[in-house]
Amino acid sequence: MKRIEKMLERIGRDIRNVWKYIAAFLIYDAVMQFVFHQFCPSVIVTGLPCPGCGMTRAIFYFATGQFERGWGMNPLGILWLALGVYFCVMRYWFGKRAAGALEIGGILAGCMALFYVYRMYRYFPGNAPICYTPGNLLERVFTGYEDGILTLIGNLQKLF
Repeated sequence: MKRIEKMLERIGRDIRNVWKYIAAFLIYDAVMQFVFHQFCPSVIVTGLPCPGCGMTRAIFYFATGQFERGWGMNPLGILWLALGVYFCVMRYWFGKRAAGALEIGGILAGCMALFYVYRMYRYFPGNAPICYTPGNLLERVFTGYEDGILTLIGNLQKLF
């Protein structure tokens, strides 16, 4: 019982320390969903997926045992989920620093960038999350943006 009380105390302390960031995140999400029906700034501005596109859905699918769907969204989601579990267990259950978590997160971020280049080369434009989203800001401002960006990416794919 003592361990659970300590764990809840740690969680409560962390929430009190970051509540302003949580509130800002929730406000951003609500405004972006209301105005653009999207969350990702890359999709909102350019219509192109970002390196993390599909990550939230992938983590949700992996966490709920839907491994094939998670893999289809972003296979690196399983590693982010494992890192998150490791961090939470170390911080909240044991009350210790999650040794190496920051370094592992940095490596995963680098892997995401490399995997993004691969997916854009191999699958773009394809099924979600590696697809073009019409109605983005650049498309609204510049006539012909969609055709231009899709042609440019297509030409880059042919080069390599």
